[in-house]
Amino acid sequence: MLRNFVKVAFRSLVKQKVYTTINILGLAISITACLLIVLYVKHELSYDRFNTKADRIYKIVLERKYPNHSTLYGVIPHSFADVILRDFPEVKNVLRLGGPFNRTLITYKVSDKEIKSFEEDHILTADTAFFSFFDIKLLKGDRRTALAGPNQMVITEATAKKYFGKEDPIGKVLGGDFGEFKVTGVCENVPENSHLQFDFLGSWITFPFTKIENFTSFSAHTYLELNAAADPNKLEAKFPKMVDTYASAEIEHKLGQSWQDYRKAGNGYRYFLQPLASIHLDPLNIEATLKPGGNLKYVYILASIAILILVIACINFMNLATARSAERAREVGVRKVMGSLKNNLVTQFLVESNLLSLSATLVAVVGVELLLPTFNNMIDKQLQLIFAPDVVVGLLGFAVVVGILAGLYPAFVLSGFNPVVVMKGNFSGSSGGSFLRNGLVVFQFMISMVLMVGTLIVAKQMHFMQTKDLGFDKDQVVMIERAFALDKKAATFMDELRRMPGVAGVGGFNSMLGRSDEYFGEQFQPEGSSEILTTKSTGMDDDFAATIGFEIVQGRGFSRETVDSLSLILNETAVKTLGLKDPLGTKLRSVTQRRDGTSFTREFTVVGIVKDFNFQSLRDQITPLAIQSNELFGGGSAYVAVRLKAGKIPDAIAQIEAKWKEIKPDQPFRYDFLDENMKQQYNEEQRSGKLFGVFSGLAIAIACVGLFGLSAYTASSRTKEIGIRKVLGASVSGVVILLSKDFTRLVVIAFVLAAPLAWWMMDQWLSGFAYRINITAGSFLLAGGAALMIAWLTVSYQSIKAAIVNP
Repeated sequence: MLRNFVKVAFRSLVKQKVYTTINILGLAISITACLLIVLYVKHELSYDRFNTKADRIYKIVLERKYPNHSTLYGVIPHSFADVILRDFPEVKNVLRLGGPFNRTLITYKVSDKEIKSFEEDHILTADTAFFSFFDIKLLKGDRRTALAGPNQMVITEATAKKYFGKEDPIGKVLGGDFGEFKVTGVCENVPENSHLQFDFLGSWITFPFTKIENFTSFSAHTYLELNAAADPNKLEAKFPKMVDTYASAEIEHKLGQSWQDYRKAGNGYRYFLQPLASIHLDPLNIEATLKPGGNLKYVYILASIAILILVIACINFMNLATARSAERAREVGVRKVMGSLKNNLVTQFLVESNLLSLSATLVAVVGVELLLPTFNNMIDKQLQLIFAPDVVVGLLGFAVVVGILAGLYPAFVLSGFNPVVVMKGNFSGSSGGSFLRNGLVVFQFMISMVLMVGTLIVAKQMHFMQTKDLGFDKDQVVMIERAFALDKKAATFMDELRRMPGVAGVGGFNSMLGRSDEYFGEQFQPEGSSEILTTKSTGMDDDFAATIGFEIVQGRGFSRETVDSLSLILNETAVKTLGLKDPLGTKLRSVTQRRDGTSFTREFTVVGIVKDFNFQSLRDQITPLAIQSNELFGGGSAYVAVRLKAGKIPDAIAQIEAKWKEIKPDQPFRYDFLDENMKQQYNEEQRSGKLFGVFSGLAIAIACVGLFGLSAYTASSRTKEIGIRKVLGASVSGVVILLSKDFTRLVVIAFVLAAPLAWWMMDQWLSGFAYRINITAGSFLLAGGAALMIAWLTVSYQSIKAAIVNP
C-alpha cells in the first residue's frame, strides 16, 4: 500500500513541475536557514558541557555595591578560596585562575644565536587542581605535579608544535615578560566551546602576591567543585557571614572607617555562584571575565527566527495546496466514488508532502555545506555539519515533521470534498479556505517586516555608536601597544616620533580607550569627609590629553613645568558623585597595598576637571574616573598614542615601525588604529545585525516564492473573468491593478500588525545600551515600502502574463 502511495505521489509531483519546484525551493531555503541557525544555537548552548563535572562546578562572582551603583566582577580576592575550602563542607575542591594576560612576550632560546619570540594573547595561571576540574587531557607530564611548583608551565599541543616542532618540550625553558618558566606538561588544545581559552598555563604560586592574605582586592577567578549532595543555594546563603568575618577587618584597616559605617554608606560585597555551563551565555553584564561571552537574548532571537522561517515555508505549502483544491477536487471525487476512505486520502496527501520535504531537506543539506564557510566567517565560529548516525536520523526526522506540519491541514481539506458535488461539476473553493490563505499571507509578511525593521534599527544603532562624539577624537590615531617594553628608552622613542613629518601629536596612556577591564579600581576619601568614592583609574602623561583631544573644563592638565606625581584629574561624573562644589585643590586620600601585604596612604590634589568622555562601551553610562600622572608610575606608559596627519598614514606607520625596531629590536612592534579598535567592542552586535539582515532577506524570499505560486493560481482561476473584462474593453494595466490590489491590501494589513510588534522588540533590544538611538517612523516606512515593492514585483509578473493573454 505504501509503495502505491509513493508511486502515485511521485507521478502527481512530476506532473505539476512548477508547483513542485516552488514548494521544494521554498522549503529548501527555509530548512537551510534553520539548519544553519540550529548549528549556531547548538554550539552556543554547548559551552563547557563537555566537562563531566559541569553540573557540580560553579564560579564565584561578585557584585560590588557602591553608594550610587553596583558592578559585577568575575574576579574575587584570592584568599577566599582557602577560607571556603576550610569552612564549608559542601565544597570538595577549589581552583584559582589568574589572567588572562594578553600582549605578552614569550621567548625560547633555540641556540646562542637564535631566539624565537612571539607576542601571545592567551596566558593563564592556575592552581594544581586545574586538571581535576576540567576535562582537558594532559598528554605529557604528571597532572598532580605539573603546576605544583613556582615557575612551572603547561602548554597546549599547538603551542608545543609552534615553539618546539617535533622536539620533546618537557624540561624546556620559556622566557619573556614574566620571567622564565620550565615546561612541565603538554595538554590537548582547548575546545572552542569553552569559556577557558589558553595556550600557556603557568603555576599560580609563582607570583608573590598569591601568598599575601587578601579579602578585598580582586585577584582570582575562583571555581568550586561541590559535593554531589550539596545545595548551591544554601552555600550562597553562608557567604554574607564569610564577608563580615574576613573582609571587615581589612576594610577598617585600609580606610580607617568602621565596617558598619562603610556598609551604611552604601558599600558592600555580594558573592554568588555561577554554574559552569551558564558562564558563556550569562545575561548579566559581568566585568573582568576570562573570555567575552555570548548573548542569550540573541540565541533566543535566532532560534525564534528559525522557527518563524520554517513556519513561513510551511504556510507556503498549505497556501499552494489549498489553492490547487479545484484542480484536485475531481481526483478526490473519483477516488471516493471508487471506494477510497478518507484515511487513505489523508495518507496519500501526507506522502506527497513528505516526499517534497525529504527532497527539500536533501537540497538544504547541500546548501548548508556550500554556505557554511561563509556563515562561519560571518559569525566568527568554526561550525561543522558532521553526518554521524544520530545527525542523519535527526535530519530524516526533521524532514518528516516538516512534511507532516506542512501537509496535515491540506490533507484534511482535500480529503473532505463531497464527491456528489464534485462529480456534478458544482465544486468551487470555499470562502473559508480563501480567508485562511489570506491570513497566512498576512502572517508571512508580518514576520518578514518585523525582521526587516530589526535589521534597519540594528544598523542605525551601529552607525550611531561608530559616529557618536565620544569626548575625544579617535580618527587617525594609532595606539602602539606594549610601550612599557621600551623602559628607559620610551621618552627617546616618543621624542623621535614627534620629529617625524607625518606625526601631529604623541602621548602616553595606561589603558586602551574602550576596554573597561584595563582601568583599575581605586577608592578615594575627601579630606575631612567619611564618604568614600570608588572610581575607575588610569594614568596618562603630559601630552596625551592634547594628542587625543580631551577638554579640560576646569583647572589644568598635567604639565612638564610641574611635578604631578600626586596630582589628580577627575571627570565631571566623579565631581558630581563626590558632590564637590569647588573641586580644584581638593585633597583625596587613597590607600594602596604593597606587594608584601602592607599598605600606605597617599594624598592626591585635584588639579583639573576633564569633560566626560566615553572611556568604556556605549552600553554603559559614564562612571567616575580619576586620571593620575604617569610620573607616579615611573613615567612609563602601556600605550603610546600617535596622531597622524591626513594623507601620510602608510609612510608614517612605516617610519614609526622602523624607529621602534631601531630602539627595541628584540620586541615585536604592534599597533591598532583607535577607531578600529573601538569598533571591535560591538562585534557581537555587528554580527547579529548581519544575521538579522540575511535571515530577514531569506524570510522575504520564501514569502515571495509562495506569493509567486499563489498569484499564479489566482490568475489561472480568474482566466474567464479576465477574458470577459478584456472583451468589454478592460486595459492590460487595469487587469494588472485588479489582480494586484488584493495582495497589496494583505501587505498593508501585515504592516499594520508588524509595526507595534517590531517597535516593542527593538525597544527591548535598545534598552541594553546606555546611549541609543530613538526609534523613528522612517525604519518602519522603509521596511513596509520595501515589502510592498517586492510583493508588487512578485505578483506583477503573473498579473501581466494573465492580462496579455488573447481573450
